[in-house]
Amino acid sequence: MMLTRFEVARIVGLRAVRLSEGAEPFVDVADGTLRHDYTYVASLELYERRIDVCVRRDDRIVHVSELRLPIDVEVYLNTRDGGTRVSSFSRSAQTTP
Repeated sequence: MMLTRFEVARIVGLRAVRLSEGAEPFVDVADGTLRHDYTYVASLELYERRIDVCVRRDDRIVHVSELRLPIDVEVYLNTRDGGTRVSSFSRSAQTTP
């Protein structure tokens, strides 16, 4: 199963608010500018599975570590920090003839 873009937006948004209020980030960000971009930090935490959050799916509770992330998260992070993260989608497309 995959997180929906709406679930990602809610998780990242709520975590970004907590970070802006002074919560300690769960990841190290070397770049000083990006360290103060709370949406970036929250997205990176989600990407690295450092956020301890559950979502409700079909009357059951699922931890986000059990769900795949949409490619939008990787695209956002790569755009912000110039990263070279390769998604599982593009890797499977490269190996398929």
